[in-house]
Amino acid sequence: MIFTSSRYATGTIFKAFDARNGDWYTTVFRNYPKEYTSFYTYVWKERDRPDTVAARTLGNPEMWWKILDYNPEIVNPFDIPIGTVIRLPNV
Repeated sequence: MIFTSSRYATGTIFKAFDARNGDWYTTVFRNYPKEYTSFYTYVWKERDRPDTVAARTLGNPEMWWKILDYNPEIVNPFDIPIGTVIRLPNV
């Protein structure tokens, strides 16, 4: 269920097939907001998590989703390889 207050509410809901196990699942393509701001790069380190990086760089751990907005190529925020260069918004 996606609530109207969710940032995914304006996304496109569709069914996807997982060929690994033969199951169908419902997911959503998120419509990313267009933000025009500068960013800087950050190299992912051992023991980094989106919330700890957000707390350290953006000043608020609850802004972890901003990191994912600036890096839509990250599929799984819990499996970011060490050494990955990500974009962080200037605040």
